[in-house]
Amino acid sequence: MSLIKMVQLDPNGLCNSSCWFCPVAYSPNPKFARKNMDIDVLEGIVKQLKTDNNTFVSPEFNFIYTAHYNEVLLYTHFKEMLDVFRKYKIHTMVLTNGLPLTNEKVNLIKEYPDVVLGVTLNIPASDAETWARLTNTNIKMFDKLIKNIEYAVTELPHLTNSKSFGLQVNGINTQSLPENGGWMRLLENAPTIDLDSNTGDLAKAVSGFKKMFPTLNVYSNSGLVDRAGYLANQNVLTNVESIQMHIKKDKTKVIGCSNMGNRAESWLHINANGDVFICCNDYDFETIFGNINDSLLEDIYNSAARKEMIKKSYEEFCTTCSFAVWA
Repeated sequence: MSLIKMVQLDPNGLCNSSCWFCPVAYSPNPKFARKNMDIDVLEGIVKQLKTDNNTFVSPEFNFIYTAHYNEVLLYTHFKEMLDVFRKYKIHTMVLTNGLPLTNEKVNLIKEYPDVVLGVTLNIPASDAETWARLTNTNIKMFDKLIKNIEYAVTELPHLTNSKSFGLQVNGINTQSLPENGGWMRLLENAPTIDLDSNTGDLAKAVSGFKKMFPTLNVYSNSGLVDRAGYLANQNVLTNVESIQMHIKKDKTKVIGCSNMGNRAESWLHINANGDVFICCNDYDFETIFGNINDSLLEDIYNSAARKEMIKKSYEEFCTTCSFAVWA
């Protein structure tokens, strides 16, 4: 019997900023999931995961991701969530675009070093004009973003010293292209971007942030993926060519997942509505197979509905994913 090894819990369905390579830029999360999860519901989930006599969770389980297409720092019960995680000895990290990383939230994170083991910023540009263009945000907000980061760097030395406070610059360069071993091809609706690996937009952003924040762990991610073909449908970017070149080739069916173990078979994903679904790449929640408000987690995880959804996903949803394992 398979066991849950990793959990992704999205306690709110809200995001206050987005980038050109994120589905939120083209369509927000489905309305039914745009809410804040009641803290009692969240604690009920964690309690079920940490019950001593459960047989569906790995004994080593102790970490919950709280990021999907949402900003956990906007969660109404953020402090209460940290209290719950502390109570049940759960670790987490904060993934944020930086705008909601206010002084108040930084001070909270500082109070929970046993819970919050890291902070990762996702920011696509280190200059105000490019950042405003790529995130479709008022350029005046860039100063607020930088001030937020400066305060966090000052107040969270335990994370900066351990390199657990990172700034990931998501972007593309020539290494992102299929012919160079990359995973994406830009389409008509993508913004104009300088792809030069040494002097282009991604390189400039990384260099700019390193100069601004020398103690932060600044790095680039040029291996962007299209979440289940969503951005290809918006004519922004596609992974189809790369999938064919690098992993599918002459193979005919998906038999598994290479994303951090296997998203479909060893992860549990729960959105703010309480729906349990297959994968974080399921932006529109097309792979829901249960709801924690109706059934116990163990029953949902061991259900025939879950097995059927995995099979269906391998035949449909996963075929446009760069993490699919083909045979």
